[in-house]
Amino acid sequence: MYPYKTNEPLNKLTMKHYLILLFIVITFVSCSSNDDDNYHFEYVPVVSADVPEEFVYGQTYRLIVTYGMPNNCYSFYNYDYIYNGTSRMIAPIAIVNDDEVCTQVPYEGSFFIYVKALQLEPYVFNFWQGEDADGEPIYLTIEVPVIE
Repeated sequence: MYPYKTNEPLNKLTMKHYLILLFIVITFVSCSSNDDDNYHFEYVPVVSADVPEEFVYGQTYRLIVTYGMPNNCYSFYNYDYIYNGTSRMIAPIAIVNDDEVCTQVPYEGSFFIYVKALQLEPYVFNFWQGEDADGEPIYLTIEVPVIE
């Protein structure tokens, strides 16, 4: 009856074919390169940061970070939060669309960072604001003491 001989029911054989076909399609799609994606990532400067004057050990606080975007080709992507001893470096990251015609209208946005005070030493927050003429980073530095 069937064009091939098998002891398996037709639906099992068909399911195997679908799975093999699905595997092949996923393999080709995931391996294909898409050179149409013209974007890159950049740090964008922190304009201001709303940080409590002090932390109480063991409590959690919400920091509000405001960043500046130079034009509408920039969209907020994420942020770096890098530990270095008792200090933290915070730098907003934007995804920049390189193919779009941009309106040169700067705008601001903000994001939250939640910090739980788990050290007794003061927290030193270094919010990235750009680079100087020598390429050295410029930071808005805010020190927050911790009380018990």
